[in-house]
Amino acid sequence: MKKEQLGKPRDKTTPGTFELDAIDIKILNLLQADGRLSVRDLAKKVNLSTTPIHERLKRLESSGIIDHYAAVINSSKIGQFIAFFVYIILKEHSTRLGRQFVEQITTFPEVVEFYTIGGEHDFMVKVIVPDMAAYRLFFVDKLGEVPNIAKLQSIIVLDTIKRDGKIPLGLHAG
Repeated sequence: MKKEQLGKPRDKTTPGTFELDAIDIKILNLLQADGRLSVRDLAKKVNLSTTPIHERLKRLESSGIIDHYAAVINSSKIGQFIAFFVYIILKEHSTRLGRQFVEQITTFPEVVEFYTIGGEHDFMVKVIVPDMAAYRLFFVDKLGEVPNIAKLQSIIVLDTIKRDGKIPLGLHAG
């Protein structure tokens, strides 16, 4: 693929997806490992000059492939936190009620991840709180007041075995 095609939609049947070449994938993998790499450091690791790296970064950012840059916090170093996964089943599945439910859940700062899922449950949220008392308040005072919830199931995380937010790019690349 030519460099000027970066950010070109992959195809008309999958809107919002973009085609990446091997250099884009290498840049993205490097940034997923260390988001603080400078353009100069990236250029050295990819064996290109800084100008094409800078251009590629701008395209990756403007296309939304790079959503944002953030620090990953090791919560065990700053205090004790408890994580829960909560499975949710709605009573009714209308567009209006679903939208209201999503809008309300996304306002809760304790909810750090939120998914629509297939199977027995409709949604799954990951909740992080400082202690059990805070979880009880969240569960009763916040989730308990959200209309249209038929069933909630909480699962406590006892230990995190692997936590890696990296997307495994290039696994199947020739």
